[in-house]
Amino acid sequence: MRIPTLYQFFRHQLGNGFAARGISEPATVDYVSEVLTRFAQTRSLYAMTDAQGRALEYVVDFIAAAGGDEVRGDRARERSLLRHLGEYTLFMSGLFRERLRARGELNYYMAQGASAFGQCAHVEPRSGQRAVFRRLHDSFNRIADSLDDLRRERLPLSLAATRDNMVVALWRV
Repeated sequence: MRIPTLYQFFRHQLGNGFAARGISEPATVDYVSEVLTRFAQTRSLYAMTDAQGRALEYVVDFIAAAGGDEVRGDRARERSLLRHLGEYTLFMSGLFRERLRARGELNYYMAQGASAFGQCAHVEPRSGQRAVFRRLHDSFNRIADSLDDLRRERLPLSLAATRDNMVVALWRV
């Protein structure tokens, strides 16, 4: 029996969930599948750093870094920060929606994520990637809803989180 890779698992699950919400563009499904695969490693969530080398952990930190002096004139850094902000907020608002809702942050995350992808579309030089970012901006809420469905239906989380559980790292207050 052939065991699918994590990317293949996400690609299959998202393809079905996105289609149910009217999102059928393969490049968008591929992109989100890749994000989920990458963020399965918690360290990838906090891979971006500020000018002093500190990990960016909060949405406000990403916004400050993307608009700060360190990125003026550095379009690649600006794109990386905006892209990561969009990916991070999509991941969190889709897979950890209840936590964000309980903290009163869900709408903020969704607005910042959609905005980040919209800004990515503006600064991205490659037309194919620009189109993906535009679709992520336009469909952010539907994609996050699909991720929430995936989490609830296919990846139910145990309430008994342990110190080694990824949930603990993501649900820090």
